[in-house]
Amino acid sequence: MPIAVVALDTRGGVQPYAALALGLQEAGHEVRMVAPAGFTPWLAGMGLDVHAVGVDTAAARADGVAEMGRVARTRYMRARAVEHTARSATDVLRACEGVDLLMGGIGGATLGRPVAEKLGVPFVDAHLHPIGPPTAAFPGVLLPRTPRFAWKASHGPSRLGATLPFRSAVRRARRDVLGLPARPAPVDHTLPALYGYSRHVLAAPPEWGPRHHVTGYWTLPGAGPLPPALEGFLDAGPPPVCIGFGSMTGADPAALTALVLDAVRRAGVRAVLLSGWGALTPLDREDVLVVEEAPHDLLFPRTAAVIHHGGAGTTGAALRAGVPSVVVPFAVDQPFWGARVAALGVGPTPVPRRRLTAGALADALRATADPGMRGRAASLGRLIRAEDGVVNAVAALGRVRG
Repeated sequence: MPIAVVALDTRGGVQPYAALALGLQEAGHEVRMVAPAGFTPWLAGMGLDVHAVGVDTAAARADGVAEMGRVARTRYMRARAVEHTARSATDVLRACEGVDLLMGGIGGATLGRPVAEKLGVPFVDAHLHPIGPPTAAFPGVLLPRTPRFAWKASHGPSRLGATLPFRSAVRRARRDVLGLPARPAPVDHTLPALYGYSRHVLAAPPEWGPRHHVTGYWTLPGAGPLPPALEGFLDAGPPPVCIGFGSMTGADPAALTALVLDAVRRAGVRAVLLSGWGALTPLDREDVLVVEEAPHDLLFPRTAAVIHHGGAGTTGAALRAGVPSVVVPFAVDQPFWGARVAALGVGPTPVPRRRLTAGALADALRATADPGMRGRAASLGRLIRAEDGVVNAVAALGRVRG
């Protein structure tokens, strides 16, 4: 069956869908990967049929979106949506012509769902987050600090918060680009909904029913080996902590780097710093190695702990590795995953970026040495590694006929 996997996101939000696309392709489907243009060489190198959409998901980095308040971030996203959505809708429509099925998460559904409506084909929700019918089992993903008694009521506002910045731009694209009425067609609740995380991290609640499948993480195998300098550093002493904040960049990378290095010194640990898109300024010293990036599935299992921003993909990789996590959430879904890590007992209480100090981070690093925490993390990692999320997702999707 011809399938379009639509992933309009940053690297962490595209990579799981690349793993899913490869699994669908291996199962005999004709798959098109629809993603931002900057990822084309990387995705094509995996053997995927890539269709580029002209959005720049890295542009927000230079504008310091990660450290904006909620209102400012919403205004920024709304302005960018109006600017880019019409062109992106044209790209997605062109990329998906002739397919029998579209699928994607929040980023992909924004344009993928109206394009599927235009083409008259199904759209399957394939989420990296627990976005589904309201439940009292956990709070809405954007409202993790909601009191327990209001958890079920928090899901509607949480979902609205994820889509509201794009609503007016999508309505305009529906009218001007796709020739559709402003009001979307009803969602087909007979289709499966897929969730690319582990049931051992967050089980599907009873309210979701049998069509909602928590499949396990959609993991892309790492392209090894690790760089020689990193291999040498890992072999030269006790397991280091790994620190990286993915695509989250602050207004002052040098200050963030100084804070992290001070915390590493106070905690008396070795560290690998993943500089990513510039969130950490490159700097080498004897107990610290800075690398731009490294495959998480190869690096994380060889560390003592992972300090990260709490993005869905990085959280899954750290949990799968079986080592404790220290989550420093910046925004969006990251506080939710940070709270989940702490609730599972595989990491200390999250340290929000706005409250991050060298002392707080050093205390969190020391906490990850607790034998009980390390044992729980190792046990959870074994359970997660026993799942094959891609195979399970492909099996659930196999019941759909375009």
